Amino acid sequence: MTKEQFMEQVTESVRQKCVLTDADISCGVFIKNNDTTKHGIVLKRRDEFISPTVYVDGFYQDFLRKKKTIPEVAEKVLEALEKVKDHAEQYKDFSVEFEDCCDRIIYRLISCERNRKYLQTVPHLPFLNLAIIFHVACSISENGLETITVTNELMDKWNTSTKELIRRAEENTPRLLPLTVDSLASILTQYIGLAQKEETLPDPSAQFPMLLLSNTSGVNGSAVMLYPEVIHRLACQYDSNLFILPSSVHEIIVIPDGYVGTIEELSYMVKDINKNHVSREEVLSDTAYYYDRRKKKFSYK
Repeated sequence: MTKEQFMEQVTESVRQKCVLTDADISCGVFIKNNDTTKHGIVLKRRDEFISPTVYVDGFYQDFLRKKKTIPEVAEKVLEALEKVKDHAEQYKDFSVEFEDCCDRIIYRLISCERNRKYLQTVPHLPFLNLAIIFHVACSISENGLETITVTNELMDKWNTSTKELIRRAEENTPRLLPLTVDSLASILTQYIGLAQKEETLPDPSAQFPMLLLSNTSGVNGSAVMLYPEVIHRLACQYDSNLFILPSSVHEIIVIPDGYVGTIEELSYMVKDINKNHVSREEVLSDTAYYYDRRKKKFSYK
């Protein structure tokens, strides 16, 4: 049985078991970052914008291993939909009108090469070999970041442009998701559970200044690379040009020139780490970047 056939059978079983009279239960394949796909079952209720979705890819593996039957998977999906539905209740009256969202439009960075299909569905702008895309920040808390993707359809509804989206995002993103900077020493001590994130820039006299940059939510933090003057300020503080390593979509590593090898060697290292240690959906780029502080310019090879 293919995954699509499995998903359709589970969806039909969920429909039969669901007691909600105003629920439209459907299934589909969803394109995620780096053109990865997830198979999901969607619960759509009348007059509600948020549609809870449960992905069944993991259940499919249980089914193939004969750990669960179709009816058993359907029960699990219903339980999961109920939990997601309860969480979605807080957004029942959420407005997607532009005037209600404009102060919450933020940006993130993704790969151009790895997102050819996905980028056909969303407004975006080029940045190096990356793409800037947009989201609406619905909730930012200690529990994480919840967003709505700005799709082509939503931008058309707003009757706006990518120029307006980037203008808003440049104002909102640093404000809603402030920069965090960790030194190498702090990263290592965090690894063994001893340190807190620093809110100020580390001492440039450190023996090996290697910095981890992200945002306060820790989600899609590589976008801090776009924050006005952040990279340039670091370059001035270290009186050096900078190498920027895309650790993942969630953070970047910054190293002053002179402490490591060439940009080609660093790109090889990034590619190897992505291949062996970063999940496909969280890879940002296989390329290391270089910042020239005098030209105020990024480059890559």
